[in-house]
Amino acid sequence: MKANFKDVIASKTKQALGSNLISLEAIKQNIQILEELRDFIPPLSDEESQQLEQNILKYGCKDALLVWETTLSVAGLSTTEDATPAYILIDGHNRYRICQANQLNFNIQLLSFSNLKEVKDYMIDLQLGRRNLTPQQASYFRGLRYNNEKTERGKYDRITDEGLINVDDYFESKRVKASTASKLSEEYKVSPATIRRDAEFAEGLGKLSTTLRNEVLAGNQNIEKGLLQKVAKVKELPKPIESADELVTVLQTSGLVAKIEAVPADHTLVNCSNEIIALVKKIVNAKDKEKLEELKNLVSRLEELL
Repeated sequence: MKANFKDVIASKTKQALGSNLISLEAIKQNIQILEELRDFIPPLSDEESQQLEQNILKYGCKDALLVWETTLSVAGLSTTEDATPAYILIDGHNRYRICQANQLNFNIQLLSFSNLKEVKDYMIDLQLGRRNLTPQQASYFRGLRYNNEKTERGKYDRITDEGLINVDDYFESKRVKASTASKLSEEYKVSPATIRRDAEFAEGLGKLSTTLRNEVLAGNQNIEKGLLQKVAKVKELPKPIESADELVTVLQTSGLVAKIEAVPADHTLVNCSNEIIALVKKIVNAKDKEKLEELKNLVSRLEELL
């Protein structure tokens, strides 16, 4: 008996859907965690992690995990031209961990990128689009994006055979950096100077160990932003900085600071500003020149808090 045309179409559609479901399930079983990408994004605080787990246990994992569909060689998981498929998790590491631990179902969305740098650029944009970032985290990701874009667009700091910087290249580099800062300042509604400070902050955090960097960005480790901006100027380090004390030692050894005095815990940005205002009034009223040095110290401390 000749099969009905509609029945054939329905059968083929069902087979295709079944095949697709099987392949998606197979991918979910073969998701790989790339430490470089997992550690690229600051982890949740303990409180945030607990809240996320409670929400997923109660309502399920609503948001799809983002997975990079690539090959072992492109992902850097093989030193040969290995075209074996690889499925790398790029967003949803916490949700994935919770779902695996509690045997919960989750959805995935496959994305395609040419290389690891494109993946990181996407992850930065994804984080900056979220509203739950702390000011420090927002500063960090803006700085990362600036550093990535100025490096990609402005590879001009080349050295001639005589060991001299090419003058034309030097000024082109300056132009590219200025235009990148202006573009990002308009996008994120901050000044170009803030973008450049963000870049120094991100570079400084890059000198720290992954653990210490994450502690700083999670707000669990109090290191002044100004100190991290200064350590960005240190060209090479034998190893990542593991603690706040080691950071101070590096800065002093490099001659970037002569002496670092601890700022009292209650010495907030507002308190520092109020002290400067009060001191300026004293200088103006009493014409006391000796107070100028005290004013300079307060201004320096305010800059570090900024």
